[in-house]
Amino acid sequence: MTKSWRQCLIFLVFTLNECLGFEKYYDGHVVLQVIPKNSLQFEALRKLNEALGFEFDFWKHSNRVDKPADIMIPEEKLDEVQGYLKKNNLDAKTKVIDVGRLIRKEEEILESHESSSRLRSMPSFNLYDYHTYDDQMAYIKSIAQQYSYVHLESLGKSVEGRDIQYLKIGYPSNRPKNILFIDAGIHAREWIAPATAICIIDRLVTNPDYTSLLYDIDIYVVPNVNPDGYEYSRTSDRMWRKNRSGPRQGCYGVDLNRNFAFKWGYSGVSRDPCSETYAGSSALSEVEAQHLAKILDANNNTIKAYVTLHSYGEDLIYPWGYAIRTYPSDVAELKKLAHEAAEAIHAVNGTRYSVGNSADELYPASGASDDYSKSIGIKFVYTFELSPTSSDDNFYGYGFQFPKEFIQPTCEETFPGILTIAKAVQDTNSK
Repeated sequence: MTKSWRQCLIFLVFTLNECLGFEKYYDGHVVLQVIPKNSLQFEALRKLNEALGFEFDFWKHSNRVDKPADIMIPEEKLDEVQGYLKKNNLDAKTKVIDVGRLIRKEEEILESHESSSRLRSMPSFNLYDYHTYDDQMAYIKSIAQQYSYVHLESLGKSVEGRDIQYLKIGYPSNRPKNILFIDAGIHAREWIAPATAICIIDRLVTNPDYTSLLYDIDIYVVPNVNPDGYEYSRTSDRMWRKNRSGPRQGCYGVDLNRNFAFKWGYSGVSRDPCSETYAGSSALSEVEAQHLAKILDANNNTIKAYVTLHSYGEDLIYPWGYAIRTYPSDVAELKKLAHEAAEAIHAVNGTRYSVGNSADELYPASGASDDYSKSIGIKFVYTFELSPTSSDDNFYGYGFQFPKEFIQPTCEETFPGILTIAKAVQDTNSK
């Protein structure tokens, strides 16, 4: 069979799945945690995909000795992976016994929530729940209608035509105001990120303690940059990460956090359209990335801080992410503020965020929105990898499927970290 015929068959399978609404449950998939103890083990772990000829879904990467990796393994590949790990003296701990079981449990909760919402004549919005994209947008629209100093705006349309809306929060001023820009949901399966962004909006507008802050600065919040991928993760594939452009070679989606126009394609990306880390055909090939880049470019003189919310790991990281041991000239200032934000988070529930450089702390990856923001002159740039953390057996076992019961504590501890960065922006206003 020729390559073109193989690609045609793949395309037909994907197209049928789209038309028939098949869902992917990951029954029997397990998540293994592997911690390399020396350089040989680290190198063997790094070459897992290459050695076995299969792209495994690394929920968390290891970028150095003693740093754990969390890897989702299909049931049919488990013996092969365990054999490879044993051959290379790598111990594995099972963190999730059956990913599919977690997905089904989560789906039951979502269906129950949606059914009860339909029964209510006046649907209410529970901040501490996972909502559809339409409900998220209805909520932020209602906030803009209630508060005169909040304005609803649009970045533009997603590839499937959804309106990517955001809020401008801040009182009018006769002089230019500096901006804290927050976004979430670039990776579709990271549901805790949009939920936290919406909760941050609520905290800002309902607490009068922040009135003076909002007189001094504006805060822009984009709760969900990737609505198409997010909805697809709710209805068809819970582990979906990318957007929904395509198909290319029968596969859909681009990793939006590899698509920005700074060091695009340099590291940590794939040129395979079926890969989880496919960077796209070119820098800013994706409309969602284009929209985000456009507003950052247009306001790069007044945006003094950019925060992008992801999950998971409880990390607070700063650029550059495209190469290890590579830092901006003002790295000392970035580190100082990051540690202050981490301390503010720690003071709430005792959660200890790791602070570090993006490539050093996680893994090298280019074309990300945080690196792009720093490259166009935005001063304070951070990625929050929200809860849970791999090292906490009580919280973990979920990964991206973080139960809704943890939305409130995640928001409560994240908000002081955000507020610390907002106050740094406020300080720059007075200089």
